[in-house]
Amino acid sequence: MTRVHIDHVAMCVKDLDTAVADWKDILGVLMPGHTEQITYGEGTSDGTPMVWATFQNPDPTGVSIQLWAPGADNTWVHKVLAKRGEFVHHIAFLSSNFGHTIEQCRAADLPLLLEGDSSPDTMPWLQWNFIPEAKAHGVLIELATRYQAAGDRWVPHPGNTEQTELLEEMKKRFYLPSGGPK
Repeated sequence: MTRVHIDHVAMCVKDLDTAVADWKDILGVLMPGHTEQITYGEGTSDGTPMVWATFQNPDPTGVSIQLWAPGADNTWVHKVLAKRGEFVHHIAFLSSNFGHTIEQCRAADLPLLLEGDSSPDTMPWLQWNFIPEAKAHGVLIELATRYQAAGDRWVPHPGNTEQTELLEEMKKRFYLPSGGPK
């Protein structure tokens, strides 16, 4: 059965370091567990360099806070920030069977921004697509492959339909034939 959950709310910010410091202050008071693990990343999507930091919720299916910023000067992101200011960019839903979730969206005639799915160049196993702001009343909806936070990185979730080989490898490495841990 496909599992989908809201993973994070992402804000587009002008300066990632400043935003991280401000959110550490906020979460340090309101939800201190969110400040214990911050996953940083960078990559390009549609040719645009970006950098991000995600305050991971200690509950793997809880909602995290993500901040992202342009990773280079003079991108379309700078133009949007100049016009709108910093803003909530997207709400991310992660799926244990990304392909099935995209098929469900298409079958329900939900609009998707991309004809083919995309991924950051630094994590080709992570697929995503988007439901546009017009359908979601002002916020972009990100649909993505479910992942796990491991230290300061995201790694494939072995329980995903797309990761059956990884799951089998982990079983061979960490479990005895009886099914118990080694």
